This record gives sequence, C-alpha cells and structure tokens, in this order.
Amino acid sequence: NEEFIRERDIMIGDTVLVERAGDVIPYITAVDTDKRTGTEQALVFPTECPSCGSKLQKNEDESVWRCLNADCSAQVEERIIHFAAKDSMDIRGLGDQIIRNFYKDGLLNSIEDIYQLNYFKIQQQEGWGTKSVENLSNSIEASKKQPLHRLIIGLGIREAGQTTAKTLAQTIDKD
Repeated sequence: NEEFIRERDIMIGDTVLVERAGDVIPYITAVDTDKRTGTEQALVFPTECPSCGSKLQKNEDESVWRCLNADCSAQVEERIIHFAAKDSMDIRGLGDQIIRNFYKDGLLNSIEDIYQLNYFKIQQQEGWGTKSVENLSNSIEASKKQPLHRLIIGLGIREAGQTTAKTLAQTIDKD
C-alpha cells in the first residue's frame, strides 16, 4: 500500500529484499539504497479513477484509495461479478468474462438486470446456443433459492462477510 511504499522509500528501479510472509505472500523487508543509480523514479499514485475519472478518496483508518462513483463502469462490472460469484449467489455460466461482455454489449447494466436478461438477444451472441442459454436461465432461476445470507454477501456491503451476513440473515428470519 501507499504508506508502506512511502515509509520504506521504495522507488521504481530499486533493488529490494523480498521474503516470504506466512505461506505465500511476498514481503519487502529492505531496500538496497546503495545500489541506486539515480535513474529510479518515485511511485506516483493515482488521484483519479482510471475508469471514470472521479476523484479517489481514502478513509484515514484505511490504506486503500476508492472511487466512490456508484455509476463507475468498473465498479458496476465488479458488483455484478461479485454478486454472481460462487460464494455469493453462485450463478454458474455467468462468470467474469461473460459479465464483462454482456455489460459491454448493453445486456447487463446492474445486478437487477441479471433477473431480466433478454435470452433471445443472448442467443444471438457468438458462442451462445439454445443449450447454453437454457443452462444460464436455469442457473439464474436456481440462484433465487439461495439462502438469505448469500444474497447479503452478494450485495457487497463493505465489512459484511460471511459471519456478519449469516448473523443478519438469522436476525431477519427470527422476525
């Protein structure tokens, strides 16, 4: 993250010592400033969203910058992808690339659109036959039977993971 890079004065072109943290994650433990040649460049972090151009914002207690434009095309695509994912609504046949293609072609512009897809238009798309459209339709219908906590996860509420989603669902189901 930005603070980590600034605190360690890491620059593009630096020689760094990387160690394994935990099982897999690489961790920069040192920068060899003696090997700097003067051609290194400071990292410039974006201040605007690369997708929509909105000004990025960062909460003081977080290390990430976020685009808060709900209409940002990258955010819309990612919300739909998250909603359809295996750990959320588990809509098989509606993977990342298909969602991106449907979004680009105007077939899918929101989570709600998943349940109003025009299957006739989809069948006109390259690679979509009767059986694949039928399988997608069946998978979307099956997603309507997912437990409430999966819907809550699918909505992508920040800091509402599986445990919180299950707790919320149980509270709602009690009422």
